[in-house]
Amino acid sequence: MDNEHLFATLAAAESDTSDSTGRSHSPDPAVDDRIAALLEDLDRIQVGPMPRHRADRALDLLGRFQTRVASMMCDISRSVSESDANSDPAEVLRTKARLPRRDSKRLAKVARHLEDMPKAKEKFANGEITVDQANALANAAEKVGPEAVDADDSLLESADRMLSDKFGRHAKEWADRKLIERGMNPLQRQRQAREAKLWVEDRTGLGVLMAKLPAPQYQHLRQAVDHRYMELLRRDGADSQDADKVRSPQHRLADAVFELLCNRDAETGEFIEGNPGVKAKAATQLVLVAPMGVIDGADPAGHVDMIGVGPVPPDILATLTPDTELAGMVFDRTGRPLWLGRNQRLGNAAQRLAIAVRDGGCFECVAPMHRCELHHIQEWHRDGGRTDVDNLVAVCRRHHKRLETQDLQVIRTADGYQTRPRDGPAP
Repeated sequence: MDNEHLFATLAAAESDTSDSTGRSHSPDPAVDDRIAALLEDLDRIQVGPMPRHRADRALDLLGRFQTRVASMMCDISRSVSESDANSDPAEVLRTKARLPRRDSKRLAKVARHLEDMPKAKEKFANGEITVDQANALANAAEKVGPEAVDADDSLLESADRMLSDKFGRHAKEWADRKLIERGMNPLQRQRQAREAKLWVEDRTGLGVLMAKLPAPQYQHLRQAVDHRYMELLRRDGADSQDADKVRSPQHRLADAVFELLCNRDAETGEFIEGNPGVKAKAATQLVLVAPMGVIDGADPAGHVDMIGVGPVPPDILATLTPDTELAGMVFDRTGRPLWLGRNQRLGNAAQRLAIAVRDGGCFECVAPMHRCELHHIQEWHRDGGRTDVDNLVAVCRRHHKRLETQDLQVIRTADGYQTRPRDGPAP
């Protein structure tokens, strides 16, 4: 088959998968035969060269088709469990659909919760939301109940607009905010669930450290480890000329944790002069965002957010120590210098704080702000862009390099940012 048959087959497949589940018609007793015929059609497709707009459409159809297949798997696994009370839907999906154990458990959980969320189930069945988005809704339902999730049309509409990874974070923050509104404290629940374990693997003899920490403590730890990690990375680059002696990222991360805890060099075992733990802890910063009404008590029930964590109870402000730094954020062209124009290329500390509040982290992968750099949307050298807060966006080092190597342009949208190839020759 040529590319035209690809589009025809996928379009027909979308219709077929909808019909065969009984959503548009009565259930088909020969659904397995229809799926087998569909597979034969797909086997005959040979993808050839095609223009970009056709490739984009093909990938969109395949994505929707993939989602509908996952939805059918949910329906079939639920049907099996209803007819056989002793069967485990997750195990059925693992053994018969040959899904990895983690994916089979996730899909079984989605199937279970969607039964109580008819609006979300319909969107999933129609291919409007992905498996990851449906899983994010199921996670939210476990916190606040399926009725609350399905009743919030704005949450479901957000799933239509957002990419899966960003929607997962959005749904988590939505659920945490609902818990806070109900008088529950998600941070207190995390604190009650904190734990750490130490053991030695029998097979390798390696010691293992596992810890689960409340989100604010984890953010402090993560920033301290990242700070030490970058010091080791710079030292490796400066000291080692032998590629075989340069540590892998996993080795470097393990060494950073050991050195912070023990204040000994991970390679030599010698004590480290200057105590890296003190410097790393001094480099950490948590950012709380609260409106003035919460600060002065006029609106004690107002929303408070911790950058990198999400919604937190307003009473967290009572835990701040006397040496906590407070900064008022002015969202206009007065106050601190957030609009530097062409006078300065690199963003300043005030701009980083403002962008942390606005973006929360990397616009591509939501990496935390301490791992991010400030990128000019209208580029400094190429476009004559200005170092203004509305022309800067947070981007992690990995995605910043991708923007440069693939010559991509950042575009601001109503829901955030997107990238697209630049017009014209690369610089």
